[in-house]
Amino acid sequence: MSLIGKPIVAVGLAIFRDGSGPPANIVQHLSLARISQRDMNRIPRPPSQPAETGKKEEEYSMKGKARLTGLALALLLALVSTTAWGNDKIISTVTPVSGPTPIIEVNGVAQGNIRLNYTVQGTTFPCGPFAEFDLGLEDQRGTGQGGTYPAELKLSVSGNGTPVQLLPSPDEFSVGSVGWKGSSRVTVYINCSKVSTTPSDGDVLDGQMNESTPPQAHLDTITTVQVHITLAVPTADCLKLYSFESYQDTGDLLSHVDVRAPSGNVRSTNPGQVSVDAMVVNTCQWDKSFDLLVSLDPDWQTNPSGNPGNATFTYTTAGEYDLSTYNFNTFDASGTETKQGQKLCLTNLTLPAGDSFLTRVHSAIKDGLSTSDLPIDGDFDFSATLYSANTTCTGDPLAGVGPINPDTSHLTYTVK
Repeated sequence: MSLIGKPIVAVGLAIFRDGSGPPANIVQHLSLARISQRDMNRIPRPPSQPAETGKKEEEYSMKGKARLTGLALALLLALVSTTAWGNDKIISTVTPVSGPTPIIEVNGVAQGNIRLNYTVQGTTFPCGPFAEFDLGLEDQRGTGQGGTYPAELKLSVSGNGTPVQLLPSPDEFSVGSVGWKGSSRVTVYINCSKVSTTPSDGDVLDGQMNESTPPQAHLDTITTVQVHITLAVPTADCLKLYSFESYQDTGDLLSHVDVRAPSGNVRSTNPGQVSVDAMVVNTCQWDKSFDLLVSLDPDWQTNPSGNPGNATFTYTTAGEYDLSTYNFNTFDASGTETKQGQKLCLTNLTLPAGDSFLTRVHSAIKDGLSTSDLPIDGDFDFSATLYSANTTCTGDPLAGVGPINPDTSHLTYTVK
């Protein structure tokens, strides 16, 4: 029977001597292959001549079968090498939770590496917990052999000596079947003992975490989650800070008050209430985060004070302003007024590039003072100070702030 144009499954089956036969999907692919005329011409045949002895015919027959079996084996291996038999796979997806927002590359995949690129603005890297993200995990069916369940899945730190450590919780899972889902909260931790004490602009800290399953589980995962943290040192004091006072109702700038003190006892000022203000202007090319502290003169207090009510109000508006271009109406019209109670320390503020932030603290002179308690230099002193974000307005003032940080303003007075 001629084999030209016929399926070669039978030939392929002959290769498996143990009688088990090849996997079903190999048979399926082999059944689609057909032997061409050229392939048949490669199989030796007895020469066209009178019949030889039985031994000669048997010799040619055995050689032909051997060549045919070799051809089938070559075709079988070629088909096997080009057929993708995919294991089940774990889809991994990163979602930022806290800290700076990274640029994420290659997310929501089952192979390769997920990369998170963070940027730190400042002159040094922060120490300790830096950011958190959730690593979502989901088991999906592959295209070939299914996974062996339950399967152990591990998250492990790679490179314990690197400055950046990724700390997953939990770090081990038991994957039960296709459709399984899990999640791990990962803390990005900067070990400053591994960081240069004199970092430079553009320095990068690296860390990574491995994700793996046992080979016998037939369950594919990504290789690593990689974190890169780049230091961006400001080239100038691009964050501006201004302290000043204004009329509470109109927002117009104020530089002097009259103190009413009949018989030497302070009763009030004219105007009776003053807004102690701080304006932060972000002229940088990136968003800036900080804590802001407004400090009142010791003879002044918030109004209201010590009872329910709002004395502190904040506003954000687009545009970069200074005291020569400041106009309260611009901030008031922005529709961003936020009541802050009677806070003087505002924490974890983020100001977009090119925007201005205004804090107004409604204040009044303390009642019951005597004129002898008033400053002898003839003015009340107020100030505004920027600190690193999430420090509750403590520690050293934030670097890279101009014209000066802290900035102090003076409200002169006359006793009437």
